[in-house]
Amino acid sequence: MRSRYFRIQVICLIITAGLFTPGTSFAQSLTGATGLVTIPTARMCDDGNLSIGMSYFDKKYQDFSDRSHDFMSAYASLTFLPFLEVTVRLNYPNKMRWSGSQPINGVDRVPMVRLRLLREKKYLPAIVAGIHDFASTSNDGTVFFNATYLVLSKKISAVDLQLGYAPKIMDANHYQLTGMFGGVSYSPFHDLFLLAEYDSRYVNTGVQLLFLNHFYLDLASLNFDSYAAGLGFHLLLK
Repeated sequence: MRSRYFRIQVICLIITAGLFTPGTSFAQSLTGATGLVTIPTARMCDDGNLSIGMSYFDKKYQDFSDRSHDFMSAYASLTFLPFLEVTVRLNYPNKMRWSGSQPINGVDRVPMVRLRLLREKKYLPAIVAGIHDFASTSNDGTVFFNATYLVLSKKISAVDLQLGYAPKIMDANHYQLTGMFGGVSYSPFHDLFLLAEYDSRYVNTGVQLLFLNHFYLDLASLNFDSYAAGLGFHLLLK
């Protein structure tokens, strides 16, 4: 089964790569923060950039549920000051049974804040500190996507390297990141990125494509046994 997933992914890479010419850029991850497949990076969009998108996750990737239904997310992310990125993500667990409670049809809200501590320099990486899902909006105080982390990014030619660490600082029902995480992106063609990451639990791979100056598409394999996808667009407000 894994070999089948791998062949399909390689074919998609080859077809997509043949349509574009060399260049560089970046977009949001499937979770809404600027990043690779699911992990955040120390990259940030331009000051005044608004990103809006939706993502789909296979039920196999939802460790916090009974994995009976797939999962949809919608997010809006704004970069300003220009060292601050604020994101709000809405997760739609349609008829999903949360651990320890009854089936619900509600929306899980995930606030995320990222602060750039250092811009990338010739010999120094970019550094960003971030915190995800730091406040609960539910009556029972559940938090399913918490992460407090520091991440470094360093670009070498067409390769962008990422390394981060996320300690367990806050109490949460489930953590998006715990311990070391990292990844790499490679841009062989204009606005096309090949992604590979370790999200502190699984190894994920994907393709990230920016097109028509504003839109971006994400296709990913999570842990080599399920798929995820996302579509969104950038808008510069100033």
